[in-house]
Amino acid sequence: MKTIRLILTFYKSFAFLSFLITFACASIVYANGIGTLTVLIWFKIATLGLFYYYINSYKRNEMYYYKNLGISKLTLWLPILIFDFLFFLITIIILASNIHETLPGS
Repeated sequence: MKTIRLILTFYKSFAFLSFLITFACASIVYANGIGTLTVLIWFKIATLGLFYYYINSYKRNEMYYYKNLGISKLTLWLPILIFDFLFFLITIIILASNIHETLPGS
């Protein structure tokens, strides 16, 4: 339970921006259709990479805090990146299925 709480505390530092990017991508899919999905998936992967680089570079002292509590970088980053990307995919899939249902002639 302590580990989950620490992971969530770590994720809070960039969760808002990550959700904002996810919802911006969802609005692009809604406006332009599913054809933009490939570009948006690569955009999301690139932004996750930028988050990783930024936090590891500029919050180095905070990373020592988690390491001293017995949490490795892999333990911090893996669940966050998986959750964030799955949230992105599920949001896009739900949106795409709703767009398909509302199209005339479907």
